[in-house]
Formats: sequence, C-alpha cells, structure tokens
Amino acid sequence: MPPEAKPDPDAGRDCPDQLQIEVISLEQVMSGLALAFLVLAALALRQIERAPEHTEASRLLGGTMLALWVALGLDALVGFWRRRVFSWPAVQRLLLLSLIPPFRIAQSPYSAGSCIWLPGLGWRRADQDLYERVERAFAIPMLVMAILILPILAAELFLAKALAEHPGVRLALDLGTALIWLAFCVELIVMSTLASKKLPYLARNWINLAIVVLPFLAFLRGLKAGRALWLGKGLGKAAKTLKAYRLRGLWMRGWRGMVALDLMERLLHRTPERRLTRLREILAEPERDMASLRRRIEDLEAELDPGSARAEDTE
Repeated sequence: MPPEAKPDPDAGRDCPDQLQIEVISLEQVMSGLALAFLVLAALALRQIERAPEHTEASRLLGGTMLALWVALGLDALVGFWRRRVFSWPAVQRLLLLSLIPPFRIAQSPYSAGSCIWLPGLGWRRADQDLYERVERAFAIPMLVMAILILPILAAELFLAKALAEHPGVRLALDLGTALIWLAFCVELIVMSTLASKKLPYLARNWINLAIVVLPFLAFLRGLKAGRALWLGKGLGKAAKTLKAYRLRGLWMRGWRGMVALDLMERLLHRTPERRLTRLREILAEPERDMASLRRRIEDLEAELDPGSARAEDTE
C-alpha cells in the first residue's frame, strides 16, 4: 500500500483567511502583471519569427519582460515568506511562479490549502464544481479561438503572395495567431491549476499543451537566427540562419495543425456521446477513491480486531 500523503497544514483554514483578504488588491495587480507578461511573450514570439533583425523592438520587449519577471519573482518570494507555510507544496508553488511567471494569473503565493485566487472571481475554494463552472465558461470562447485558425490557414496557403505585398494584412494575421496562442495559454494555466490531478489533466489535454509549447521551439530557432544576423559572421552563419528559418517554419506549421486538431476535438466533445463519456469518467474517479478508502478501513479494522476478522472468515 502506498504511503499516505501528508495533509496540507493550511487545508482547514477559512477561504479567504485574514492574510488573503489583506492582499486582494495586490492579487489583482500581480495577476494583471502576469497577464501582461504573457501578452508580451506572445508578441515576442511573433517578433522573433517575423523580424529577428529588428533588434531595437526585440530589446524593448525583452527588457520589459525581464522587469516584469523580476517583479513577479519578488512577489512570489515575499508571499512565500508572509504565508509562513514552508511545506513542499508551497516550495513547489514558489519554484513554479519564479520560473514560469504567467502562472501567477491563477497561482498565488498566498494560496492556502484548496483556496486559490482566480481573476474575476477572487478567492475561491478549488473543487470539482468550480472546475466544471470554469470549464463551461471557457468552452465557447476557446471554440471561437480555435475556429480563428481556419482563415489564417487559408490565407497562408492561398494568399502567400498577397500577404507579402500587404504588410497590414500580414500584421493582422500575426496578431490573430498571437491572440489564439494567448487564449490557449490562459486556459491551460487556469484549468491545470483547478485540476485536482495535474498530470492526468495534461495527459488528457496534450493537444493544448502542444499548442502552448510548440511556438517556444520556433522561438528558440528564431532567436538563434536573429543572433546570427546580428553578429553577421559570414556565409556559414547565413546558411545556418536559412536552415533555422525553414525548421522554425515547420514548427509553426505543426502548431497550426495542432490548433486545427484541437478544433475538431472540441467540436466532437460537444456531442452527447462525448459528454456522456466525460461524465462517466468524472463519476468513476470518486468511485475508485471510495473503493480504496473502504479497503483501507477494512485493513485497519482487521489490524485492530484480528479475532473478529478470523470469525468472519470462518463463517
């Protein structure tokens, strides 16, 4: 039998507790800064992909993002100290907020037990009801975001020459792509925070995870290309730059394909059969937990009263 998880010392607190009430204004500001960081990240991804040679714009974006990263990191450290719960979950949250600042949108260093902060909702106790409520709230907007990829794909497949001649249309498509990526990031951050079991949630929603991660791979390739152009180290570097651009283009095509695949999954998920399957999966999880608890209770009862257990076996 696996060892029992240690209870969170904050699990029994009120939601919100006194400290959480005191930092409500701070929570609004910091979650807003985390969202701003994510918006800048979306713009930076497009900037590196389209124009890595524009170093001034890249430096401005990078400098602003670094300043926000420092501010969010300090906030995570101060919150960890003020919360004064030095448990492993609190340390994990500190590391997450320090390394991936956008998670500050729905993760707070002032969280306690199951009490979490959500923008627009404030402090809420995370449970299955809240998970389903937020999932329903995301359903239609995310379906619209996924549908937006269709005109972008059509334009890039059939209007490539026209896009090259009209920078304004190209910019609009870039902003649309950035908006789609931003929406998927926010959904993944919020829903993974609310999910009681993080890894199974990410496994079920691997398409969403790929949509969020793939542009970063293209970003790294584009960053190398921009550095090569900036340093200007001859034909060898130019050849590597062209290769990086081609590979980056493949990553981004894969990203668009993932968004299209996600659209199909979301449309299929809205059928009664898929909803019924999902409800059965939700019901099966607590039933398995209850069966496990019953077995543990029976084992403990047998340890406390072995004579009674032997009598029942004889009967």
